[in-house]
Amino acid sequence: MLLYFKQAWNLIRQEKLFSSIYIIGTGLSITVVMVLAIVYYIKIANIYPETNRSRLLSVKYAEVVKDDGGMNAYYLSLQTIETCFYPLQGAEAVSAVYEASNESFVQPEGSAEQIPVKIKYVDTGFWKVFNFSFRGGNPFTEADMQSGMQTAVIAETFARRIFGSVDVVGRTISLDFRPFKICGVVKDVSYATVNTYAQVWVPYTSIEDIELEETDTNGCLGAFTAYILASSEGDVEQVQAEAKENIRKFDSTLEGATFSIKGQPDKQWQSAIREWNTRDDFTKELLQYGVLILILLLVPAVSLSGMADSQMEKRLAEIGIRRSFGAPKYTLMNQLVAENLFFTLLGGLLGLILSFLIVYLAQNWILQIGMDSVMFEGMPPEGTHSIMKPSMMINFNIFFIALGICVVLNLLITVLPAWRASRKEIIYSLNAK
Repeated sequence: MLLYFKQAWNLIRQEKLFSSIYIIGTGLSITVVMVLAIVYYIKIANIYPETNRSRLLSVKYAEVVKDDGGMNAYYLSLQTIETCFYPLQGAEAVSAVYEASNESFVQPEGSAEQIPVKIKYVDTGFWKVFNFSFRGGNPFTEADMQSGMQTAVIAETFARRIFGSVDVVGRTISLDFRPFKICGVVKDVSYATVNTYAQVWVPYTSIEDIELEETDTNGCLGAFTAYILASSEGDVEQVQAEAKENIRKFDSTLEGATFSIKGQPDKQWQSAIREWNTRDDFTKELLQYGVLILILLLVPAVSLSGMADSQMEKRLAEIGIRRSFGAPKYTLMNQLVAENLFFTLLGGLLGLILSFLIVYLAQNWILQIGMDSVMFEGMPPEGTHSIMKPSMMINFNIFFIALGICVVLNLLITVLPAWRASRKEIIYSLNAK
């Protein structure tokens, strides 16, 4: 194989135009596929603080269909979460999270400035479902939750921005002109981890009850998302089945309406491609992405295959001479495939580098592509710096995805031309010009 790669390197030096077009064409096609792969990987991989995504389940949307034909669809009510998900036997922890739709502001002490802030309203289970790294202090307690205490956990970069230091446990921060006592400071959370991203986290019991009221007469829909952490990866299906059974029982208690969560709780990969509550079968979405990736690989493969075929026609005399001296067909075919694999790997390396650059430079909007775009509405909030870290993109999983794409593309491009060239009659090959 090493000898084949050396021969391929000599071919690059001899055929600079062909080699450049081949490598760049391969690189651009792999770039597009890799951008999609990186974006999807970031949404499903175990990334701080969502390091347990492999056993994380979520219920984000639900619908109520009334017997008279009316239909409502929205988030969950606290009543639904408390009835159907808190009692789950196979769950290690369950959390109810409220995403406020209105913009919030911080009023720095001694300043008239209004600083926009992203707030998440959570419960104590939130800190068990997700693995936050505390720089100081602790999460708020169950007693704080029950009493509606105005306590807050704050991200370290935001703490520096407001107070000039991360040593702020015990100090007070003004959120929408309401004082909150800081009980903990955590390591920054990336904007890419939508389940957990915020700059400040407070108990949902600390806000006005009017914001948490149910949005339908049956009390099923409200403002909350449920996150469920299974005790182990092996318990995920059991927890899903138990949750669906609880939903069935809950639905049977309703009069004049049918309640549905459309096949949820979702695993992380399902949550990433779910579009609101439209369907519970992901076959169509998976086929769409599969066809898209196949097209992105096939279109350049057809063009590059033509180039490879033309290049092999030029080498027929060389192939004929080698066959006349007894070289087996499979040896020649292996060499031709290996040489083009070398070109493809160089193109893959170029594509990998370009995809990293594109994702990193376009990180403010790139996550809105395709999966779960509803969760990435608009640009990141002002002052958000830790959006997408290099460690999220540079890892062995991404490397092996790129390598696999390179091998598939190489096979698509070279197998047929190499097979045709190796099977031509020796006399024809020797007389080729």
